[in-house]
Amino acid sequence: MYILFYYFYTSGSFIFPLALVSDVTFSIFFSFLAFITFAVKLPIYGVHFWLPMAHVEAPTFGSIILAGVLLKLGGIGLLRLSPLISLSLLSTLLLSYLMFALSFVTLICCFQSDLKRLVAYSSVSHMIAIPILLLSNSSLAFKSSVILIFFHGISSPLLFMCVGVIYSVFSTRQIVLLRGLLLFSPLFSLILIIAFVFTMSTPPFPSYVAEVAFLVFSYSLTHYIILPFFLFTFFSIVYNLN
Repeated sequence: MYILFYYFYTSGSFIFPLALVSDVTFSIFFSFLAFITFAVKLPIYGVHFWLPMAHVEAPTFGSIILAGVLLKLGGIGLLRLSPLISLSLLSTLLLSYLMFALSFVTLICCFQSDLKRLVAYSSVSHMIAIPILLLSNSSLAFKSSVILIFFHGISSPLLFMCVGVIYSVFSTRQIVLLRGLLLFSPLFSLILIIAFVFTMSTPPFPSYVAEVAFLVFSYSLTHYIILPFFLFTFFSIVYNLN
């Protein structure tokens, strides 16, 4: 609401498409406010603590809608407001935190015992790539973020659907108790493996292109992101193969 009135004060109109052709740019305060508003919905670790509990308590259909549609609105909002946000100023404020969260959330995934909570935290870890791509302030980075949002909106609901099927068969989501699925249903085991490989963004899945672009554009922001990106990749392999 504050952003709409600020835009009306500077441009004289509530019509948002005019922002694409106007010279209006938010100050650092309103840029940070706009970023945090959509970061809660994206989600970004540190501002969205209720997400894993919401996924655990929600039914399978609710988790699919939440992960596939509702949580992607945060990334769409950031893309829509990117012409108005001072991305260069936000980069100096938030890049260090995003680098820390990129590796820390992935480490948290390695210690999860509940399969549904693991999928929820993996969604949080992957979505941190969206603001880093936006902070690089490149048209190709924006296109890569759209690719990442789209294919994550497919892989994450697929994982939640698989978790729902597993819970209906075993009546538990504890990873240590989920044994013998390959003997019970080889076809579903193959689907589950494909879903986790799809989440890892390995070739030949199209999300691999977005992950490569994420590495390139994040490296253009700072050279120190190589270590968080290496930890992010390593811990992602650990919990997905687990």
